Amino acid sequence: MSAAPFGVRAYSTDGGTFGRPAAARGYSTVRAQMQAGRLNDLLGAGYSGKARYVLYHPGFTRSGDRTPLGPLARAALGVLSRLAARPVAESAAPIVALLDDPPAAQLTALDRGKELPLSLPTLAPAAAARLRSVVQGEAFA
Repeated sequence: MSAAPFGVRAYSTDGGTFGRPAAARGYSTVRAQMQAGRLNDLLGAGYSGKARYVLYHPGFTRSGDRTPLGPLARAALGVLSRLAARPVAESAAPIVALLDDPPAAQLTALDRGKELPLSLPTLAPAAAARLRSVVQGEAFA
């Protein structure tokens, strides 16, 4: 494991293992977003507090700053977002409904309105426990 810029540590989830410096491997913006999503899912899967936890994926949403991308990628993403992405208000609306009427389960995973089974490999309890141990070790190092 090595430090990434600004003291942030990066981990790889290849095969459910952690401790490899992902940032040093040259992750693209999209790959970094996907990595963050996977780790967020595992944080939710490993959550053991009293509050209920909802993992919500709105799908491709027309939002974000494209300035870090090169001109070609910026243009391509702009066209794709106009053609296929949902507006922010449409992507955010289900969150309001979840706040008004939260699910009863301790953990709920939703992808564009469809409830996902918690048995998905991306929500594996063993991987969530491993991430928790890595994060706690970093937080107190």
